[in-house]
Amino acid sequence: MTETDISSSELKKEIRRKMLALRRALSDDEAEKKADRLTEQILSLPEYQKAKRIMAFLAMKGESNLDRLIALALSEGKEVYVPVCLPERQMEAGRLLDMDHFVKGPLGLRDLPKGYDTITPEELDLVLVPGVACDRAGNRLGMGAGYYDRYLSRVPLEKRVAALWDFQVVEAIPSEPFDRKMAKIVTDTGIIVTKRG
Repeated sequence: MTETDISSSELKKEIRRKMLALRRALSDDEAEKKADRLTEQILSLPEYQKAKRIMAFLAMKGESNLDRLIALALSEGKEVYVPVCLPERQMEAGRLLDMDHFVKGPLGLRDLPKGYDTITPEELDLVLVPGVACDRAGNRLGMGAGYYDRYLSRVPLEKRVAALWDFQVVEAIPSEPFDRKMAKIVTDTGIIVTKRG
């Protein structure tokens, strides 16, 4: 391992530590207001308006919350899918039929009950991606397990949109060959078209 690898990995750890602390510091009231504004920003995206099949995510505490957006998408007749973690750090998209249809997963997370329908990554029209942080070049920092990077390798770049709180957009994130970039970043205060290449 080279010196650059070590510093890149250390920098990612430092950004992760700082961002998770900021997320934990958000009050429920602040998070709810931010979630409403984030929903409005996503609703304004042409990519969202045209999409018939969307992959979203079920937020953990402090994470950018898409519950209201998911409920609206379902009421508009869009198909909504959420990530389901599989062995060997793989992931699939399971269809969510309504906002009450969950089982409690590990760490108190919401999971789909068994028997859900799936869709291939290539069939999705839009993938809303969570993250710990993103930079304006479209580099994304996740929790470090690589589930999304593996999954997004099969999703065209233009369909990948990060959904984050505004403070999670940072100056720069070290990027490695297996990291998947975002085409846009949507936050509670605006939409960033990433400066790629």
